[in-house]
Amino acid sequence: MRLDALFERRPRTLSFEFFPPKNERAWHTLEDTIEQLAPLGPDFVSVTYGAGGSTRARTREVVQHIQARSGLTAMAHLTCVGASRNELRAILAEYAAAGIVNILALRGDPPQGETRFSPPPDGCRYASELIDLVRDDGRFAILCAAYPEGHPEAPSRAADWAFLADKLRRGACAAITQCFFELAPYLELVRHLTALLGRRPRIIPGILPIVDYQALQRFCQRCGANIPPALAARLAACAADRVAMRKEGIAYTIALCRELLHAGAPGLHIYALNRSTAAAEIVTALRLEGCLP
Repeated sequence: MRLDALFERRPRTLSFEFFPPKNERAWHTLEDTIEQLAPLGPDFVSVTYGAGGSTRARTREVVQHIQARSGLTAMAHLTCVGASRNELRAILAEYAAAGIVNILALRGDPPQGETRFSPPPDGCRYASELIDLVRDDGRFAILCAAYPEGHPEAPSRAADWAFLADKLRRGACAAITQCFFELAPYLELVRHLTALLGRRPRIIPGILPIVDYQALQRFCQRCGANIPPALAARLAACAADRVAMRKEGIAYTIALCRELLHAGAPGLHIYALNRSTAAAEIVTALRLEGCLP
């Protein structure tokens, strides 16, 4: 199902994000994860695109596999990196032929070893140009990315949010956020976008389950997200006990999700990281509280 049509019917959605496995063992782990999370009834799942477009073929393989084997609605990430416009159109044609009708359009990160993004000849320079290309194809629902704390390369949060408003005007039906760990930046983003657009846009919070403090620090260093001092202090206090740290992190994640849903967030997009346990714990707890349908 196209997500633009789904969003018109469902005010709140649940979704999970996976990444392409690197080897056969990781592939089996991903299949087990999908099998364990599917009974939770996600409205859709997405599959990431490696840095520099490094997993393009495998992303396509995983999305097609999920759609064909699990019955779940799948969305493919697509970036501007390393592909001309004609190559991007060819990828879209392959997705359409496989029944994939949902695209998360991203500029993408520079290839490994490069510090700046450089579009290929006859490629798209920005996510907005990729959105134009996908929109003109006409066969796909389009989502885009949002950054509650501002994109690391943007001159300011306001400038970044102006770019986001432009992507939504060009045809993105919703945005999924980068991970964040406190309520205020998300609410500020939604308020700002509502004022720019004259309507409340569908901004789906991207949720990273907190299970390990060191892994969280590494992840945030790569993506530019901030760890609030209060959260850092809570996790550092139990750093010597991995079980206690995980318990503390999951409790914090559930509390953040609860606050977001009570504040009117249109669902949750959980970065499952190809593991099912933490994502399932979070969803189960929120449903027991009546926060999720």
